[in-house]
Amino acid sequence: MDALLLAHRPAAAKGSLKRLVDGQIEDASAACCRICFEPGFSAGNGLISPCKCKGTLQFVHRSCLDHWRAIREGTAFSHCATCKTQFHLRVRLLEEDRGRKMRFRLFVARDILLVFLAIQTAIAAIGCAAYLMDKHGQFRNRFADGWVHILSKHPVPFYYCVGVVVFFALVGLFGLILNCSTCSSSNNSSFSYDFHFPRRTRSSNCSSDSDDGSAAVVIIIIIFAILGIVYAFVAATIAVKRILQRHYHILTKKELTKEYVVEDLREGYTAPTMDPEHERRLRMLKLM
Repeated sequence: MDALLLAHRPAAAKGSLKRLVDGQIEDASAACCRICFEPGFSAGNGLISPCKCKGTLQFVHRSCLDHWRAIREGTAFSHCATCKTQFHLRVRLLEEDRGRKMRFRLFVARDILLVFLAIQTAIAAIGCAAYLMDKHGQFRNRFADGWVHILSKHPVPFYYCVGVVVFFALVGLFGLILNCSTCSSSNNSSFSYDFHFPRRTRSSNCSSDSDDGSAAVVIIIIIFAILGIVYAFVAATIAVKRILQRHYHILTKKELTKEYVVEDLREGYTAPTMDPEHERRLRMLKLM
């Protein structure tokens, strides 16, 4: 009986070892990226284990991790966002990328063009609405004798100009409302009462004549349009500045992800060590 048991032990050990190896192969094949949830079998974009995370959060594509490090703010460049451990960053010296400035300009031009197209779409929609409300051209014919008679002869430029004026008038109106609401929220209730009091007595000068009423409406729209131009200029300046900062920041961090490469720690996590000069540089950039 003992001889039979000893004869069967190597076979049982081989069977358990085979099951263990098969299980490891199955786990490795089932591993997927924790960001894109895709398996990593490509040669240049395999899965790495950069931190202490285990289970389904252990592996991540290098490209996905570098993209995450570039777009996220704060210490996500050098630390795991889940387990908060620091990555092992290997410094790799790179030559100056001459195409970086070109990509920066293209990205900025793309965003500005998209904003410009969105504004033009809004102006075209307002112009089409004005054209539909003025099918018989009564409003357009009122400007046949004025200095805008050239525009009034052709409906497309005329209603486009109407769309421009109304668009800037709406910008001025919303900007004024936002400004007044901001000011009123920072003041006391007595000032708010004094501010609203003249509004009740302002409607006593209304005219019964329709022409005078339409002229007053046009003047009010022009006044709001002038305010809208001012608000639009300020908003455009702020928007362009933020677009420039955003793309410059992201492109700079993308270049840094190529310079500071995250190492694969699949065999086990150890305390990271880094050159003090590079560590000081990342801390100055608020990336560590």
